[in-house]
Amino acid sequence: MEQRLGISKFIESYLLWKLPLEKYGLKPEHPFEEDFASCQLAITPESFFNEADKGKIIFKRASKWWFWNGGIEFDDNTKMDADVVLLATGYDGKKKLKTILPEPFSSLLECPSGIMPLYRGTVHPSIPNMAFVGYVDSVSILYTSEIRSMWLSGLLNNKFNLPSAEKMLSKAIKDMETMKNSTRFYKRNCIATFGINHNDEICEDLGWHTWRKKNLFKEAFTPYSAGDYKKQD
Repeated sequence: MEQRLGISKFIESYLLWKLPLEKYGLKPEHPFEEDFASCQLAITPESFFNEADKGKIIFKRASKWWFWNGGIEFDDNTKMDADVVLLATGYDGKKKLKTILPEPFSSLLECPSGIMPLYRGTVHPSIPNMAFVGYVDSVSILYTSEIRSMWLSGLLNNKFNLPSAEKMLSKAIKDMETMKNSTRFYKRNCIATFGINHNDEICEDLGWHTWRKKNLFKEAFTPYSAGDYKKQD
C-alpha cells in the first residue's frame, strides 16, 4: 500500500511538472491515486496544450450555464461564442439495465452501496443466465473485456463450475471493499488497483498458469500487458 502511494505521488508530481494543469485550472482536488483507482485517466491528443496556448482550446469551470443567441453564458456573467455546442453527457449503464431487466432482478442489480456485485467482473450472483462483459472498468478495458469473454466461454463450455451464489457474492463484496478503500469514486466499478490479481483468478478458473512470462526474470521485473494473456488451448 505504501509503495503504491509513493509511486502514485511520484507520477502525480511528474504530471504536474510536465503538463500545465495548474496554469489552466485543471489540477484535480483529489490525488492521482484516486483517479487511477477509479479508471478516470485521460490521454491528451498530440499538441493539445499547444493549441490551448494559442487560444484555440478554452477551459471553463462553471456550476451553471445557459444558451444565448451567440453561444453560451455562464453563471459568472461571462459569455463564450459558439456556433455548435456538443453535450457530452456520458451514460448510466445501471439505469439502462434496470429498464431492461424484469422484477425482481432489476431491484437486485445493485447493492445498497450503489455497486453491482459482479463475480469475476462478469456474473451477478442473484441474476441467473446473464453475464455483463465490459461493465467493470479497468485502465485497459479492451483486453480485460476480452479475457472475461474467454472466461465466460470457458464457463459455457463447462471447463469449470461456478461456486455457490453466497460465495460469489462474498467475493464480489470483497472486491467492492477494495475499490472503496482506494478511491471516493468507487461506484465507477474499476479494478485498476487489483487488476493483475483479478486476471490471475480468471487464469486459475480456466486452468491457465498464472505466471504469464517466459522466464522468472521477466516475471519479476517486467510489467504485464494484454499480450501476456493470449488464449491457451
